[in-house]
Amino acid sequence: MVHLKFPTLRDDWSLDVVNILAFLGEHNILATSQQICVSPFCFLPRLIPAPQGLLAQRPETVPIDDGISIHNLSTEMRSTGLSYFARMLHGTESSLPKYTVRVLEVKATTRESCHCPIRPRILSPFNILAVLSCALSVGLMSWAIVLEDLAAFVGILTMSMTTPLLCMGLKWSPSFLGLKVPPDRERTLLLWAPSGSITIVYCKQSVELMLYTFPHPPRYLVGSYSARGLGGIAGGITLVSSLVLYSNATWTMKAALVVAYTVLNLLYWLAAILPPHWSWHLDFKVEEKERIENQTFSSALWSAMWATQRVDWALKNENIPDSALWRDWIEEAENCLHEPREKFDAQETLRRLMRSQESAFQK
Repeated sequence: MVHLKFPTLRDDWSLDVVNILAFLGEHNILATSQQICVSPFCFLPRLIPAPQGLLAQRPETVPIDDGISIHNLSTEMRSTGLSYFARMLHGTESSLPKYTVRVLEVKATTRESCHCPIRPRILSPFNILAVLSCALSVGLMSWAIVLEDLAAFVGILTMSMTTPLLCMGLKWSPSFLGLKVPPDRERTLLLWAPSGSITIVYCKQSVELMLYTFPHPPRYLVGSYSARGLGGIAGGITLVSSLVLYSNATWTMKAALVVAYTVLNLLYWLAAILPPHWSWHLDFKVEEKERIENQTFSSALWSAMWATQRVDWALKNENIPDSALWRDWIEEAENCLHEPREKFDAQETLRRLMRSQESAFQK
């Protein structure tokens, strides 16, 4: 007969799992490392889940949405990729319903005394978490002193100091703060998503450079070699040392660390799914002038041409087939630009031209 038993005494339970818990949650740290390390609060000594996530290679640019093509109608310049800050400001075109056309006006609202239109928030989720984590670390060290557990005390202190060492290698700030572009000309931009949705943006040249076409290499606090030294050597040594000390802590402190890392993993997971703009002050005003829902590609294209009152960009756009059929369609659309938008049936016109083309081929 099989007898299944649970451990009955407290010390029969092994809590060496604390070393595993300390490494769980790496994906959340990797995904949010730029939000964590943009604020001075990252230098607070504290426990975080999976600190090895901060050993990742430093990115050369802030994240961009590669699927969005940008056409500057004012200068005829084209680029690919919507910047991190533009996505936070008005969302990505990929999130819009298929074939939706919207018209936005984006204005900078920075005060004359402030030259930082984009800057980290003081009360961001990760700053609040940094303070709470620091307080939790102090509480755990205090408890270790009460229990006279030197291994736990030194382990928690060492692991807490690992975090600012690793963050120092990734500490960054946006590189375009204080950008001035006199004279500040008007710009019209066309953002085109693979789903067929189109956003037309009216803004000043300075806004265009900051949000849409200006490259955004992060300005790091330390050089790449210093970062490798801090992270790979100093951070790595303290990380391994603290795990060895955790293994030699008393049962009570191991239990406390299990609870602490479980809570921290949950909190960082919640912070990772919050909107990124909660971590930033964006001194821009976005006004949606118009939103047009469409069912077909041709209707979306016509709506965009009608909104811009231009068709020249459509003749040169790589998303539109370069054929006689589409050139004829664009020509008919151009003749209706000054009419009400509903007067031109984009899809029916396209069908009519296709039938005419088929008839010509049959003859």
